[in-house]
Amino acid sequence: MIGNDLTVGGAVGKRIENQSQEVARNLERAFISEMLSFVGMDAVSGKFGGGDGEAQFQSFLRDEYAQLIAEQGGLGLAKHFEDSLRSRE
Repeated sequence: MIGNDLTVGGAVGKRIENQSQEVARNLERAFISEMLSFVGMDAVSGKFGGGDGEAQFQSFLRDEYAQLIAEQGGLGLAKHFEDSLRSRE
């Protein structure tokens, strides 16, 4: 019976750890997306601008860029976010 409790406890601990990692990565991705927005990633102008249609979907492109940056190592913020989340548990 005790062995089962330890296994279940270990599984719960792993799930919480995985959730902390996922939340930390999502926070970093959102932060990168906002940074890209502030550096002008949303700016569309000139003859090659896509008008209102492009403006509507620009956030999706910016989010995908942020996802790619985060997957390649990001800014290193995910580790700090994760540590902070774990210290609150």
